[in-house]
Amino acid sequence: MTTTATTTATGTPLLSVRDLRVEFTGPRGADPVPAVRGVDLTLHRGETLGIVGESGSGKSVTALAVLGLLPGTARVRGSVRLDDRELIGLPGRELAAVRGRRIAMVFQDPLSAFTPVYRIGDQLVEALRIHRPGLDRAAARKRAAELLDLVGIPAPDRALDSFPHEFSGGMRQRAMIAMAVANDPDVLLADEPTTALDVTIQAQVLDVLRTARRETGAALVLVSHDLGVIAGMADRVAVMYAGRVVETAGVDELFAAPRHPYTLGLVGAVPRLDGNRGPLVPIPGTPAPMAELPPGCPFAARCPLVEDRCRTAEPPLTGDGTSGSAPGPGADGATAHLAACVRAGELAERRPAPTEVYPVPEVPAASAAAPVPREQRPPVLEVEGLTKTFPLLKGTVFKRRIGSVHAVDGVELSIREGETLGLVGESGSGKSTTLFELLRLAAPESGRIELLGRDTAALSRAEAHRMRSDLQIVFQDPMASLDPRMPVGDIVAEPLRAQRAAKEEVARRVPELLRQVGLDPAHAVRYPHQFSGGQRQRISIARALAVRPRLLVLDEPVSALDVSIQAGVLNLLQSLKAELGLSYLFVSHDLSVIRHLADRVSVMYLGRTVEQGEVSAVFDRPRHPYTRALLSAVPLPDPAAERSRTRILLAGDPPSPTVRHTGCPFRARCPVYAGLDEGSRGRCETQAPQLTTAGPAAAGAPEPDHRAACHFPEG
Repeated sequence: MTTTATTTATGTPLLSVRDLRVEFTGPRGADPVPAVRGVDLTLHRGETLGIVGESGSGKSVTALAVLGLLPGTARVRGSVRLDDRELIGLPGRELAAVRGRRIAMVFQDPLSAFTPVYRIGDQLVEALRIHRPGLDRAAARKRAAELLDLVGIPAPDRALDSFPHEFSGGMRQRAMIAMAVANDPDVLLADEPTTALDVTIQAQVLDVLRTARRETGAALVLVSHDLGVIAGMADRVAVMYAGRVVETAGVDELFAAPRHPYTLGLVGAVPRLDGNRGPLVPIPGTPAPMAELPPGCPFAARCPLVEDRCRTAEPPLTGDGTSGSAPGPGADGATAHLAACVRAGELAERRPAPTEVYPVPEVPAASAAAPVPREQRPPVLEVEGLTKTFPLLKGTVFKRRIGSVHAVDGVELSIREGETLGLVGESGSGKSTTLFELLRLAAPESGRIELLGRDTAALSRAEAHRMRSDLQIVFQDPMASLDPRMPVGDIVAEPLRAQRAAKEEVARRVPELLRQVGLDPAHAVRYPHQFSGGQRQRISIARALAVRPRLLVLDEPVSALDVSIQAGVLNLLQSLKAELGLSYLFVSHDLSVIRHLADRVSVMYLGRTVEQGEVSAVFDRPRHPYTRALLSAVPLPDPAAERSRTRILLAGDPPSPTVRHTGCPFRARCPVYAGLDEGSRGRCETQAPQLTTAGPAAAGAPEPDHRAACHFPEG
């Protein structure tokens, strides 16, 4: 499937937002805290408007204010007009008639949006009948099944009787979209609809959104932090910072020539699947609290182009292509390009790259971190045939085993000194279970784990304790992994004390570690909640480095961070690897991050390694159809390239790990299997493919380090 964007519509706006302002009641009688400060947006029929920005920029609050879904502590002012009808101040009963009928919303977390004690079908029927009182229940149920079929949920008649927890994350999001389009709304508001989804499921959900918009003719407001998603879906983009729009333009123009330094920084901070592996462009600092915004431009403290005049008055949103201040198509149908920056004209003329504006740290490339050939470097981790099963139990008081969950079912990993191995795969593929098996430093259920030349099955308890200093982990959520009752200095010192380091050594190492990860040693007395998300992750890295590990396991370490903060953490990891000679096992669902950081990659599916090799070989010449599907689903922050790509949409979700599959476990979703003749299909159905070197390389010969578990690999 080829991704396409619609043409920006012209004429009378369908939805017009003018000078929208939202304030929340301050704590204990304090002054109100602004969240949205004078937002202007225009939406035409058949158009997709993308809204992007860091966490706290006001994106979601803006979307919720349009529908009147903010809590009672919020004060909303300004104008929101749907056609000629004003929604701000509309009585609750009249506004309820608009919600779901004229404007519908797709929420970020569908599990929270659905009522868990009611079946999916009952909730869809309710959404239909509340706006169509004359529709009987049987007709509504039939329509509900049609909606589930429209969004690609298999066996829709049976799915109607499922509860929300019985659906996977992707199926819940598709069901949420079905509910949103049930009454053919004029406007769809989608608030981060793909944030928590795997890249393959994300591709399915975005395809469903396109289908829903096409079938209903609705306009779409898409709120997302993912610039690749915005590049492929949007016609126009509004960039928000500190509660207001700081730049807006047509999607092609905005990505090609940003006119606000903030937008330029966001574009430069994104690792790209098709980009180079040089340093990313981190935006320095963090946004100021909304209750403490300084005078002048709120971005001035972080801006590399700041001037004295930036600190005296906040620049208005102005530019070419329009006679007013509100963003939207001009009279000739061309989209205005507006920016709230005193140097927007200079940026429009120069069209600089992000690296020409932002100072870029000296970060060694991944390939330069270990110049010695791989075969001459000692192995750090070797894993062969690793398996792990869990009992499947039934019963409340007297439990009995009724089966097994095959969480890991044949994993192969290899990491050499100074090397980064990226571990990728969908949720449920066994990545986290693999990590836990490595971290146990014990005999695996079957297979072999060798760390620094030592077989973990042969380690005594004392030897395993000593070896733990060689293997450390950085978790996905730093706030959950840092003790909120301990100051940061004690958190970083904890591993040293566990290894019985001397007090003098601890006192010397803690400031040294904080400086190493870019933090001020004077802040060692602060607590985790006093730091930003990116700073907390740096604290986690400092704690992991305290005992000088040889192998650092990083479990989705940047997935919860804004792209601007993510860039700084990734640059830090690259620098530390080169400086300390570390090896990384980097787990991520973001293949763009893996392309940027890793030397080699291992792809997992249903507990098995299905492809592995050098990053350039696997990403440029994938041999397994699953790897090709993963790569095709990764959005690019380039509208022209994103619209011209051909997508491989995998059908459904991975099969259950409670079933031991014969043959190739991927065949039910495999596009190659679907095109085979009967004889070739029989091989996939009866023979489990082995991880072997197969398929021609670019030079005409197989690459010895590039292996795939597929009977019909492509070169």
